[in-house]
Amino acid sequence: MDLRTFHARTYAKHLGRLFVFEPTWDSFRPISNIGWDGKNYAPSDSEYTSNVFCPHYGFASLEEKKICSDMVESTNLDNVSEILDAVEFWRWAGLQQKTEWFRDRPCVFLTPCSPRNWKQYLVYEQSRPRTVRRPPRGSRTTRRSKRLVTGRVL
Repeated sequence: MDLRTFHARTYAKHLGRLFVFEPTWDSFRPISNIGWDGKNYAPSDSEYTSNVFCPHYGFASLEEKKICSDMVESTNLDNVSEILDAVEFWRWAGLQQKTEWFRDRPCVFLTPCSPRNWKQYLVYEQSRPRTVRRPPRGSRTTRRSKRLVTGRVL
């Protein structure tokens, strides 16, 4: 089993499937997708949580519920490596084919109806737009810096 932390949630990949650790349930639970829902990254578990009165709510079957409880007993959640970049996380989760271009970067949306609020996405990611018009910070060229780089007197 492979564990990763992404935006304060612990995810697991086991037998080719994705799981998320729910601290309120004290258990892993299966998910089908992780994507941007307009405010943050959220797991998609709609196929497992559609029937509220099901005895194994949040799981596909009773056997899967047992697998998730065994996963909690056999794993150590203390030293899990963290992934900071969303693109790297989707690569780890195997969701590259679900990515769409969102302005200047790839993104996985939770549903096709997820709002595409660019400014809120940048604030959540704590990044800036990547454009040709806006050079990176600290790259301003002055006469003095040109002289130091080229060695010529201007």
